[in-house]
Amino acid sequence: MELYFDNAASCRPFEWAVHLFSETLLSSYANQESAGALGIRAKRLVGEASKRLADAAAPGADVFWCNSGTEALAAAVRMHCAAHPGTWIVTTEAEHPALKQAIRRFASLFGLQVTCAKIRKDGLVDLDSLASLLNPKVSLLALHHVNAETGAVQDLTAIRSLLDSHSSGKVKFLADTTQSVCKIPVPWEDAGLDFMTVSGCKIGAPCGAALLFRDSPDRTISRRFHALRSADHAAGRCVPAAVHVLASVAERNLENLAERAARMRKIRSRILAAIRHSAGRHVLETIPADKASPYILHLIFPEHQGAVLVRILESEGVSAAAGSACMAETPEPSATLRAMGFSKTLAFGAFRLSFWDDTTGEDVEVFENLFDSALKNY
Repeated sequence: MELYFDNAASCRPFEWAVHLFSETLLSSYANQESAGALGIRAKRLVGEASKRLADAAAPGADVFWCNSGTEALAAAVRMHCAAHPGTWIVTTEAEHPALKQAIRRFASLFGLQVTCAKIRKDGLVDLDSLASLLNPKVSLLALHHVNAETGAVQDLTAIRSLLDSHSSGKVKFLADTTQSVCKIPVPWEDAGLDFMTVSGCKIGAPCGAALLFRDSPDRTISRRFHALRSADHAAGRCVPAAVHVLASVAERNLENLAERAARMRKIRSRILAAIRHSAGRHVLETIPADKASPYILHLIFPEHQGAVLVRILESEGVSAAAGSACMAETPEPSATLRAMGFSKTLAFGAFRLSFWDDTTGEDVEVFENLFDSALKNY
């Protein structure tokens, strides 16, 4: 039996979504930018999907369709940096590598300065540190809602209040919501977000991604995003079928958000109890349950290496992780954990399990026995 506990990297798509993708692709395969009848029909499908996604996830937002969460983050950062040369960006060292690399690359290209707020031991942004960095030169605050490694959930509404009280009110707020959309509520309106991200492979769609954003009254931001694709060829074209399916998946997932999250909390709690039973005091819960996404359980084993545990479990058909998928083969310890104040040794003990709608009680029972055996045979 194969057990999949690496859903933060990519989850199994819903079967109905795969069928819908196939059906839509066979009838709407034209390029939505072409002028023919089928192209115009495809463009209409994309426009309808944009409205549906915005209505479900971020009312009033505009949508820039992409092929991955990485591409969506890069598009947001590139567009902002090109329009605000000479200003500052505030972020943290605990961001997903996709966001960190986009900030470093485009800040350097367009002449912006980057500063990083501190992260507390519980994974939350240190608000005093953040406040000290806000000055009239800051044009963008870019950080995660749910950390892809630890599952720590940032209070975006509190951060927006800090922005409003310590800046000129012109600072744009980019939230990497890749791990939170369709899993926990995203405070699009309450936090006054200017940009947020959705990735199909994180929410049960077979492919596709989107950047949701607030446009300016004169539609300048929309035109800049359009130029990324049409003039600069710096962003890919998400096919209409993927767009349609991603919007459909988001609509369904957001209907029963609380119920699904409650079930994940029970699974998370049960697996944590089983691991503690096997490991005793030799395991640390990195983020307290009340500050973590119910879909992610991150642990630190002071006397074990997380990557070794992952390899042992892999031999038994279990998929787990020692950190973000994109950093799986790097020899360095997690930058997120180091930013939180963990030593290099403890950071190497990182171990992450992540869940999705198809994680079952039977999966938990099988994992309990396999993990106990893995720890004894370490």
